[in-house]
Amino acid sequence: MNVPRALGRIATRGGHRLSGHLSGRAGGRSARALAYRATGLIALTPLLLSSLASTAVAAPGAGDSGGQTDGPTPVQILDLTTSSGQATEVAQSGLDDARTSTGSDSGGGTGAETSATGATGSVRHTVAQAADTAHVRSPLILPVATDPQADATLLTDPLEVDRFLVAGFTWTGGPDLPEGVRIYLRVRENGTWSPWYLNEAADAGRDDRTTSGTGEFVTGGADAIQASVVGGSLPVGLKLALVPSRPQGKRVLDADELKTTEAAPTPVIEDAVAQPQAGRSGALESPAELTGQSVSAVTTRLITPASFSTAETAARPASTVPAALPVATSANGLPVPVTTRAEWGANASYMSWDPDYASAGHVVVHHTAGTNNYSAGQSASIVRGIYYYHAVTLDWGDIGYNFLIDKYGTVFEGRSGSVAAPAGRMSVGAHARGVNTGTMGLSMMGDYSSISPSDAQLSSVGKMAGWFLKRAGIMDANGWAGLHVWTTERYQAGSTISMPRILAHRDVGYTSCPGDVGYSRLGTIRTIAQQQISGSGGWKAESGSWYYLRPDGAKATGWVADAGSWYYLDASRGGAMTTGWLRESSSWYYLRPDGAMATGWVRGPGGWFYLDGSRGGAMATGWVSDGGSWYYLNSDGALATGWVADAGSWYYLDGSRGGAMATGWVSDGGSWYYLNSDGALATGWVADAGSWYYLDASQGGTMVTGRAKIEGRWSTFAAGGAWQGYEGLHPVMAAPTSSRDQVITTMVSTYNSSGHAYPSAALSRGGAATAQSFFTTLYDEAVAEGVSPELLFAQVMKETAWLQFGGDVTIGQFNFGGLGATGGGAAGASFPSVQIGLRAQVQHLRAYADSSATPQALSHSLVDPRFTYVRKGSAVYVEHLGIQENPQRTGWATARSYGNDLASMIDRYFG
Repeated sequence: MNVPRALGRIATRGGHRLSGHLSGRAGGRSARALAYRATGLIALTPLLLSSLASTAVAAPGAGDSGGQTDGPTPVQILDLTTSSGQATEVAQSGLDDARTSTGSDSGGGTGAETSATGATGSVRHTVAQAADTAHVRSPLILPVATDPQADATLLTDPLEVDRFLVAGFTWTGGPDLPEGVRIYLRVRENGTWSPWYLNEAADAGRDDRTTSGTGEFVTGGADAIQASVVGGSLPVGLKLALVPSRPQGKRVLDADELKTTEAAPTPVIEDAVAQPQAGRSGALESPAELTGQSVSAVTTRLITPASFSTAETAARPASTVPAALPVATSANGLPVPVTTRAEWGANASYMSWDPDYASAGHVVVHHTAGTNNYSAGQSASIVRGIYYYHAVTLDWGDIGYNFLIDKYGTVFEGRSGSVAAPAGRMSVGAHARGVNTGTMGLSMMGDYSSISPSDAQLSSVGKMAGWFLKRAGIMDANGWAGLHVWTTERYQAGSTISMPRILAHRDVGYTSCPGDVGYSRLGTIRTIAQQQISGSGGWKAESGSWYYLRPDGAKATGWVADAGSWYYLDASRGGAMTTGWLRESSSWYYLRPDGAMATGWVRGPGGWFYLDGSRGGAMATGWVSDGGSWYYLNSDGALATGWVADAGSWYYLDGSRGGAMATGWVSDGGSWYYLNSDGALATGWVADAGSWYYLDASQGGTMVTGRAKIEGRWSTFAAGGAWQGYEGLHPVMAAPTSSRDQVITTMVSTYNSSGHAYPSAALSRGGAATAQSFFTTLYDEAVAEGVSPELLFAQVMKETAWLQFGGDVTIGQFNFGGLGATGGGAAGASFPSVQIGLRAQVQHLRAYADSSATPQALSHSLVDPRFTYVRKGSAVYVEHLGIQENPQRTGWATARSYGNDLASMIDRYFG
C-alpha cells in the first residue's frame, strides 16, 4: 500500500555563508561579549553534570556512526591559521558576534593571570629528580575565569559540518603551543551544544618523535563545531581535523562552502594542568594520597532482572544507530572479552609502526576527553577514528593506547600486538611520552573531568590492569616500583622515578588526564585489579566459555548483576555465560557478545529489536515510545517499517528515519499521504500551511491532484495538491455581462419580480428615490473599481434581504454590505448617502480580490478605513468570499456557502 510531506517548504541548511562575512571592528567590548562572559562562566550544576553522564544504546537510524553512512568519507580539515601564523577568515568569523573592536581582539579578558594548582597531591620520588624545566614542554598557565568567546583571539562562527566522531587540533613548528595559548572546542550533538572543552597539547606520542597537536576529542556524532583560541601569539599552521567513522582521504573546508548556525552560550569545562615541582624525593605514604579520596570497591549482586531498578537509559540521537557488536576474544587469559583490531576494523594501510615488545610492570590510566554522548554501537567507530587521528593525523603510525575501554565496559585492543603480548611484556605504545616503554596504557573513552567513569568501565579497567600485573608476576596492585624515564617530558630522561603500579597520565606528564573525577577513581581501579590478581570470585574463562564464580568459588547460574550490567549463566550448560537471544520466563532477552544484557535498540538477523529497560530488558512488541518518537514492533519483536494497520487506522513507519512513526506529509510509491498528529492516516479534506488538500479514501488516502469530483462538485488541484477551487469560479473583478443599460434593466426587473416593494421614502434621503436610480448608482460604482456589478447586486440583495433590512443594520445607515456589523446588536458603519455606502462596499470587494489594491490605487477616495484590515487578494473568486469555502480560511462572511450562494444568484439572474 502507498500512503504527504510539506511540498516546497524544505529550508536550506544553516545560515549565512562565511565568505565576505567579516566586517571592520572599532571601539570597545560589546554588550553581547559581556553577556557571553556572564553566561559562559556560570558554575556547573549537578543538572548540567547529569546531562553529561554515560548513556546507553541509541535508537535505530541511518548508520552506526552518528548518522554517517557505512561507506568511507573524507576527514574534514578546517584551516585556522596560515603557514606564517596569520588568522584565516574562518578563524575570525565569530569575533564579530563576541566583540566589536580590534582593540579587544587579543585581550586577556579578566586581567591578571595565575598559575594553575597542581592536582597530583604531594607525589615524591626516590631516585629521580624533576626534569630541567628549560628542556621540557611548558605547562599551561591558566587565567582566572577564561571565557572562550569573550576572551577569544580567534573564534569561528558556529559552523555546520558533516558528521564526525573524533576531532583534534594540529599545528607546525614544534610540540608546544605559544606561551599562554589555550584552544577550546564545543560541538553540537543531536541539536544540543556541548560545554566548551579545553583541548590540551598532547602529552603523549612516540618517544622517538615530537607531536604538534592536541589529544583526541570524542563525540557521539557531532554535526557542528565552534573553535576558540585564547592568548597573545597564534600557533602556526593551526588546523582542526574532524574524523568520521570510516575515514578515507581528507578534504579542506573552504570558507565559501561553510554554513553557520545558531549557538547560545554554554559553560566551560577546564581542568587545571599539573605544574613542575622541582627537587621532589621520597614516596607516598599510602595510595590514598594519590587518589585523593577513598572509593569503595564495585560489588557484585546475585539477583533477578525484575528487581534491577537501575536499568540502562537509552541515549536517543535520531541519527545514530547501534551496530551489531563485534565478536570479542578471550585469548591469553584475558579477564574480559576484548574486541581485537581485526574485529573493530583497523585499516592496515594506516599502520606504519610495527609492534615492539618491552618488559613492563606499570599501568597508566588515561581518558580520551570529549562529550561522553556516544552510544554502544558507536564505540568501534570511535576507536577507528582515534586510530586514524593517532596514526595518520599525528603521524604516530598506530594508535597510542594499548587498550581502550568504553563507558559500557567493552574493551578494544589498541596498539598492535597488545593482546598477543607475552607475560611480563607489552607492545610499546604512544600514550605517555617518557614512560611508553615499561607500561601498559589503558584509556577510558570519554571526558572524566566532571563526571565519574561508569561502574562497568571501572570494572573492565581494573580487571585488565590486574590481568596484566598478575601475568608479570606482580601480586600487589597497590604497590610501588621504579619506572625508567626514556625521554624528557615531565622528568629527566635517564632517571628512574618511584610510581604506583597503577598510575595516572598526569603523574608523569603535564596534563589533566584522566580528569579530576577519573583521577579520584584510581583507588577503585586498584581494588578491582587486586581482586583480579587474588582470584577471589568473579569471571573465569574455561574451555572457550565464561563462568562467574561466587565468593565461595562455586559457579553461579541464572541472572547475575556485575558492574552495572546483567548476565545470564545457563544452568543446563554448567553455568556458562549466554550470548544472543534468550527465552526466559515467557519473555525474550538479548545478551551482547560480551554477555551483558542489552537494553534499547539491538540489530539482529531479522532487523531491529527494542529491549525495554523499564521491563528488565524484555523484548517489546507493539507501540514503543523512545526519544520523542513512536515505533511499532511486530509480534516477533522486529521493528516495522512502511505501512502498518492497527486498531482500524493506518500508520507509516519511516524507514529513512529508523522506523519512527511519521506525522504530516509522506511520499510513498509516487503518491502523497497525510498523517495526523497521532500518526493515523487522514482522509477527506485537510488544511495545511494555508491551503486545503483532499485525501481520497477510495484510493487509500492518496492526495488528489488535477481535476476531481468531490461531494458532487468538480474541483481543481495544483500539482502540489493545493486546492484551487471549484470549477467555473466567478471572478470578483469582472466586466459586466452585457451593456450598461441592459444590466441595469435586468437589475430593476429582477427586483420588481422579487415581491418586495422598493423603500423609496427611506432611500430618497440618501439620493436614490427610485429603483432605477439605486441600481444605476450601484452599476457605476462597481464598474469604476472593476468589480462585477452583477456580484454587487447579488451581495446587496443577500445582505439587506432585498433592501428590507431588519437586522442589526438599519436602512438609514446606507450600509448595504454589513460593513462593521459583527452581530450581537453591533449596528456597524453608517454612511452619508447611498452612493458613498455602495462605494465603501465596492472598495472592500476590490481589496479582497486585488492583491495590489491600495488606497492610492482606488478610483475614488477611500471611504471606510477598515479597507486596510482586509487581507489583499485573499478572495479572488466570488465563491471564496465565504470563509468556510476559502482555501486561505478568510473572506467576507462566516456563513456556510456564502460565496457559493452569491455565485448562484449571479447565474440565476444574469445567466
